[in-house]
Amino acid sequence: MRIDVRVTEQERDSLNTQAIQRGIPRQELLRARVLSEANQPAAVPEIKQKHYSKGRASIDRAIAAVNRRYDVPHSQLEPLICTVICALNEKA
Repeated sequence: MRIDVRVTEQERDSLNTQAIQRGIPRQELLRARVLSEANQPAAVPEIKQKHYSKGRASIDRAIAAVNRRYDVPHSQLEPLICTVICALNEKA
């Protein structure tokens, strides 16, 4: 069976993001949402949690990545990145 689904670019990007978060292809995410039994919403896989490494290496990599794109002083950047990493670790 073939079903054509038309979505806007924003909707496609959103589907891509959701599929990446769940670790599945976009097509599988759409199948789970569209094809279901008894007109009930199909089960969509849960979002897979990411585990972030702890320690100085992850902080240094993040600082280097931000410095490549933005001109932010190191003294302002390190506390910000540490806060973000800590927040991500709380969610994981």
